[in-house]
Amino acid sequence: MNTRLAAISRRRTELVARAEAQREEIGRLTHRWHTPLTFVDRGFALVCSFRTHPLAVAIGVALLLRIPGGRLGLWIERLWSGWRLYQSVRALGAKERV
Repeated sequence: MNTRLAAISRRRTELVARAEAQREEIGRLTHRWHTPLTFVDRGFALVCSFRTHPLAVAIGVALLLRIPGGRLGLWIERLWSGWRLYQSVRALGAKERV
């Protein structure tokens, strides 16, 4: 019985060491993804806050639209034009692939 317990103890020690090595390897492999996943996680949190506070989003958009043609209004217009241009080019690329 004593040799059986010793074998079990050795096996346990080997398995614990192997598990530790695997945890370290997984940590090394996933370390480079930590920053991008943090950014994505913050984006999801922002979207969730928009869903829980739709009135605040509506008020923010209304205020942005009411700003007279200053710099912010100009940049919003430029961004909107750029977005529409991007969508047009993307649609043309999709038609060419088909």
